[in-house]
Amino acid sequence: MRHRFAPIIRRRSVPYILLMPKDGGEWRGGKYIPAEGEKVKRRGVIQPLGEEISQQDGGRYTKDDRKLFCLSPHNEGDVILYKGDRYTVQSGDDRSDYSDTYQYVLERVTP
Repeated sequence: MRHRFAPIIRRRSVPYILLMPKDGGEWRGGKYIPAEGEKVKRRGVIQPLGEEISQQDGGRYTKDDRKLFCLSPHNEGDVILYKGDRYTVQSGDDRSDYSDTYQYVLERVTP
């Protein structure tokens, strides 16, 4: 049996930006700055992490990290912009056998 969560995701989704990787970059002040790729608009439900996830991996995740529920797949390491903050996709669950949505943990990148 396949669970159909897509209508809920569509109804509750908010916009975010997926930064597509681009080769190249430049050195500025002795620091390498990678080239910023194309910005692709996406939609999903972005929520704070629950306590049980924050405590996993020895407290690796913080209150600034988020969980993303969406209808399109992402790769580990993808960069996402949401409300002025930058996040990196850390992990995801392959639920394709029983759900029509994707779920990921987003770790906030400190400036």
